Amino acid sequence: MPRRFSCLSSSMLVAITALILFSNATFAQSNPYGRVDPIEASISVLRRSVGGAGTPANVGELAGLHLPGFSSILQAGMTNPSPPMRVRAAVSLANEGESIPLLLSRLDSPDERGAFIIAVFSDGLIEPSIAGTIADGNFTNDVALAVLLALADRDQDTDRLSRLAVDQDAAWLTRGIAAASLDQRGTSAIEGWFQALSKLTPAEHDRNVFEMLAIAERLGFDVAIERMEPLIGPRPSNDALRAALVESLLELAPEDGISAWKSMLADCPEDGRSTPIGMLLVSAGQPAPKETKGRFPSGDKMSEAISELIFAAPDQRLQASIAAIELGHRPTMIWAMAKAEEMANLALLEAIFDSASRSTRNGIERFAIRASEALAAAAPSELGRRLVDQEDPAVIDFIFRGLIAAGTPEAAAEARPYLEASDRTTRSLALLAVARAADLDESQIRLLGRAAAGGGGLPPDLRPLAAWLFLEASGELQNSIPRIIECIIES
Repeated sequence: MPRRFSCLSSSMLVAITALILFSNATFAQSNPYGRVDPIEASISVLRRSVGGAGTPANVGELAGLHLPGFSSILQAGMTNPSPPMRVRAAVSLANEGESIPLLLSRLDSPDERGAFIIAVFSDGLIEPSIAGTIADGNFTNDVALAVLLALADRDQDTDRLSRLAVDQDAAWLTRGIAAASLDQRGTSAIEGWFQALSKLTPAEHDRNVFEMLAIAERLGFDVAIERMEPLIGPRPSNDALRAALVESLLELAPEDGISAWKSMLADCPEDGRSTPIGMLLVSAGQPAPKETKGRFPSGDKMSEAISELIFAAPDQRLQASIAAIELGHRPTMIWAMAKAEEMANLALLEAIFDSASRSTRNGIERFAIRASEALAAAAPSELGRRLVDQEDPAVIDFIFRGLIAAGTPEAAAEARPYLEASDRTTRSLALLAVARAADLDESQIRLLGRAAAGGGGLPPDLRPLAAWLFLEASGELQNSIPRIIECIIES
């Protein structure tokens, strides 16, 4: 017969009642949701993220999501006391289509303007005509000025480049860029720069050559890079600077590049170290000389997969790369990731995501997140099916980050079934993905506010986005932006 509890003694009932009252009181004191205003908490989170106590990385992350109203934060960021924050705001605004000369005029110092110019140059945002206009203003640092003159490519600038190439007060990189520009125009100057570099330590020498080589490649300076090869001098087959030069030659001057590549391979003392040399061909999109195949190891699955990739025809390499990716070959992932994103190659993206998700190697998670974001943009259902019965918290996190970044109704639809998941963090991640592309009801808005305040188990780096979306969903964004901006200006 089941026990009945109606006969509990009065003293026991008093004790249980006291325990319940005490527990409720304790919960009320420790529960942040009972007393924390989610609007105030969200404003505070955003102040610490993109305000005076924030970081350029946080600004860049939120700016990259193209959130409605966020340009107000970027405009205010141009007045931030922190130079890196001002530059980050300017670069983000340039990526949104703001006038580069106008943004440049709002930065305070030549070094800030120089950092901004190099950043937008790297992003491919400066047209030659704009570069010439900015260079004529001559109010940036000398490195950026050399880049602007090289990019403008005007005959009238030869004298300015000649002066920069020998300016003892200019940075070594400035003089190198100017010298490369002159060589590209037919006036020998790089050799003099290399001779002058001899007074530096080997580390300083290599750093300057690396940086100049990267900019010259970005500018497409094939002639200048060809002339650099004999000036760099003899180096071992595993030397990083030699590899960078060979890769640049393969990209811009393939005939000379193949010759330099064969020389590098011939200097390689053992087959096991030849794989990175072969990957230079893959990176540059050049076919591998068939007569060199015997130099590459093939005694195990990984070696065979990499060898097949290297010797596949360039237009067949994407498919050939999947075997190496599935085995976790990081260099292949690095090469394939950009191609897969550009072409929305689902098979490749899935292979990268699945391989990176299984790996426990440090840093590999960034491939899983990038692949997840690309999959969510192209085919969110491919991520949705991976959520079914998924138990690995890391994989769940990777998948939802992709759906959140996509910010589309299709991505939100894949997340919606998990709004009622048993795990608190999963529920919050799903809510964030849904909030990016769909209207929330009142209870969901409250939950989003709790997550922004820290009560939803979200990873800390996602709380600023939750805060922004909560303020937007609750109709408080326009009222809150001035307070976030005020923090930026006052700090």
